[in-house]
Amino acid sequence: MMKLVFPNACLSCREDLDLGILCNSCQNKLEKTSLQNRIEEIHFPEFIDEAYVCWWYNDALQDVIHKMKYSDRARIGSELGRLAGEIMGHTIGHLDYLTAVPLHHVKKRDRGYNQALWIGKGFAKTVKIPMDPSILKRKTHTVSQTTLDREERLQNMENAFVSSRPLKGLKIGIIDDVLTTGATMSACAKALKDKGAAQVTAITLGTPIINL
Repeated sequence: MMKLVFPNACLSCREDLDLGILCNSCQNKLEKTSLQNRIEEIHFPEFIDEAYVCWWYNDALQDVIHKMKYSDRARIGSELGRLAGEIMGHTIGHLDYLTAVPLHHVKKRDRGYNQALWIGKGFAKTVKIPMDPSILKRKTHTVSQTTLDREERLQNMENAFVSSRPLKGLKIGIIDDVLTTGATMSACAKALKDKGAAQVTAITLGTPIINL
């Protein structure tokens, strides 16, 4: 009866579903990476010790992430985090805490939610690592990274984040949706290292190109 009132359909092809956000066929269109540490491939690796990505950023993943961010459907993030956690869990089991790249309160007010936090919730529940969104705060409202070149992205993120508590000796994973140049993750990692974090790992759903 609930299914008749609130039908659940694949986000991509609209096929009827009992559970989840993608049918098996569309889920298979998400291209898994080799799950290797990609830290040597990103443009701005400063302060980041490891970088893991679940899928290549192809058209299928781009469509789902776009709907998560701009269609007021936060639950998509939780489900994507769960799927990513099932694939990536064995690579990040050494971490003490997970946190999410925070949104400035202005952007969060406009969107209504932080998609990275929803991804992190689903991911953390699956891999059984504590999720603490209070570890990181965004202190400046930055322009969208998508409009900037590589050097401008780094300058845009400089000193944009601050950590809220001592993290001496802890290994922290930072969750976000897409890894491009690494500028945002690097700025987050610096804030964590400034508070004593021993290791910072970047964890994202996708990356747009094979050689970052």
